[in-house]
Amino acid sequence: PKYCGSLRGVASSSSSGEKEYDFDYLVIGAGSGGIASARRAASYGAKVAVIEKANELGGTCVNVGCVPKKVMWNAASIAETLHDMQHYGFSGYDSDAISFDWSYIKNARDAYIRRLNAIYQRNMDNSNVTTMFGSASFFNSTENEEDGGFIKVAVDHDTTTTKYYKAKHVLIATGGYPELLPNGGDGEDDDDDDEIQKHAITSDGFFELDELPQRAVVVGAGYIAVELAGVLQALGTDTSLVVRKHKAMR
Repeated sequence: PKYCGSLRGVASSSSSGEKEYDFDYLVIGAGSGGIASARRAASYGAKVAVIEKANELGGTCVNVGCVPKKVMWNAASIAETLHDMQHYGFSGYDSDAISFDWSYIKNARDAYIRRLNAIYQRNMDNSNVTTMFGSASFFNSTENEEDGGFIKVAVDHDTTTTKYYKAKHVLIATGGYPELLPNGGDGEDDDDDDEIQKHAITSDGFFELDELPQRAVVVGAGYIAVELAGVLQALGTDTSLVVRKHKAMR
């Protein structure tokens, strides 16, 4: 449904004499845009809820994007500085005195992200925004036209529990996911397809790596590919960048 009108000064529809709704404004997706919109609507007096498919608030930027990437970028920057230390009178780089522990930075980074998730949740609670974790889909009743406009919510990923909510306005702020192409895109050899899927990850998977890979091939030449390739190379991975055109970052 398309949002029309203003939420400024709106009181909860459940208390009016008009058609009753569970929420004045329901947001599907708890990324940066969805959370900002939900909190702003709640500040105007609307009864608001947010539905998030993942188990964390904050979307791509907080969980598998800008924030954890900057942590890894900082680690790579330190590694690059150490490469040049000998030119400034420091010694020890070529000995065993300096080492890098991937698991340490991963655990510290993940703990930092969990703290941010908790801050986001407190902000949502303080703004009186209801948070629900589950997948959402639109549902239309075939029995009564007046019952249309429901949002069908799978409240729990692990069960078949489904609850139904009616909202006056709905914002779709779900984002998207990358898809791995099978066997170079032709999909003719199923065995090769399985092997590619086994050894390939997306940028999301980079933040799930438990160990620093010895070698990596990064396919793509946009800023995400170039940044992650640079991080891997600086931290000790033999990294190759596959560029489709004549240069990266064109």
